[in-house]
Amino acid sequence: MQLSDQQRDAVEYVGTPALVVAGAGSGKTRTLTSKIDYLVSNGYDPERILAITFTNKAADEMKRRLVRMTGMPLKRFPWVRTFHSACFKILKKHCFLLGYNTPLQIYAGYQQQKILKDIIVGKLNFDKKYVQPVLAQLSRAKNSGDPFDYLDQKIYAFRIRLLDVFNLYEKELKSNNAVDFDNILLLTRNLLRDHKNVRKQYRKLFQFILVDEYQDTNNLQEDLTGLLLRNGNLFCVGDDWQAIHSEEAIWIISCRFLKSTKMPGFSGWNRTIVPRMRLFGRQMI
Repeated sequence: MQLSDQQRDAVEYVGTPALVVAGAGSGKTRTLTSKIDYLVSNGYDPERILAITFTNKAADEMKRRLVRMTGMPLKRFPWVRTFHSACFKILKKHCFLLGYNTPLQIYAGYQQQKILKDIIVGKLNFDKKYVQPVLAQLSRAKNSGDPFDYLDQKIYAFRIRLLDVFNLYEKELKSNNAVDFDNILLLTRNLLRDHKNVRKQYRKLFQFILVDEYQDTNNLQEDLTGLLLRNGNLFCVGDDWQAIHSEEAIWIISCRFLKSTKMPGFSGWNRTIVPRMRLFGRQMI
């Protein structure tokens, strides 16, 4: 795959966590895919590389590119996935540690709404029109990374006490041995955070972590990245043109990146500014 000098610099940059921030059409995903090819050609096991994208379509396209670039079969890239897909693969294997059984069910939106309707209308005697907005609040609470803190701040919605709904909703999900889409990330984060042996297992498994569209990560996904990371082998790409003020966007993306790495001894950025692409590398003392 043809790369510019700037893209090649990013692909060949190793040794510390790296963040590439660039605008639309600058070849960020091509750079990330080429990075995986570069790692594989330099001895990394493709089955031990975690590459995160934000849609199943993007993950499938990345795997097809990697097959063409490396000549390896599709099955050699089992961890090119979305956050939710990767987390569910981990969660369903270890869900017994959280009090679940296999097979673990994933509830679709209509199933979530049915549970909430039974709670809001049947138990709390509120109108069904509140089901969808309350569900949105529960989703925000989970994706904040700390749902109880979120619900301490956001106590009521439409005179409905959200924590009461949250507790009833989660109890019903667990009694059905089910999770919703947001729980896949939240429970996997809790699993990795609270169970040292599981965390060690996946840190040992993943030789390198790559994340596409890093500007779209939330608190929970930052936590997951940090919990899975070992030896600073992290490469992320993000888009600074999705905000009105690109410098502000760079600052936000960089702060998220720093939180994910959670590595001591940070002494500043090795920052190379190039046309339409910026490569940030962490220098350790």
